[in-house]
Amino acid sequence: MARKQDQSSWYAEPKPPEVCVLCGREAPNLTDHHLVPKSQGRRQGVRLGDIPTVKMCPACQGYLSKTFSNAELANELNTVEAILAREEVQKFVKWVQKQPLSKGVRVH
Repeated sequence: MARKQDQSSWYAEPKPPEVCVLCGREAPNLTDHHLVPKSQGRRQGVRLGDIPTVKMCPACQGYLSKTFSNAELANELNTVEAILAREEVQKFVKWVQKQPLSKGVRVH
C-alpha cells in the first residue's frame, strides 16, 4: 500500500527574486557584500558574523572593490546610502542597469 505524502513538504512557494541593492537588477547569483571589508572589521575587533552585509550583483561588487580602497569602504562608504551618494557610483549604476544580465560585465 502506498503512503500518502504530505504535499507541504515537497511544494514550496517560489521565493521572489532578490535584487541588487545598488542597481536594482534581479541577478541569479547575488553575493554578500560586507559593508565594512572583512580585513578592516578584524582590525577594529569586530567579529566576522557581526559585520553587516547586503546583496549585490557581481558587477556592482566588482566595481566597488576595484574603485575604492578597503579603508574608504570602511570609513566613508559603509552604508548603501553613502555608496549611492557618490557621483561615480551613480554613473556606473546608470550604465550597468542598461546591461543585460547575460552579458559578463568586466570592471577595470
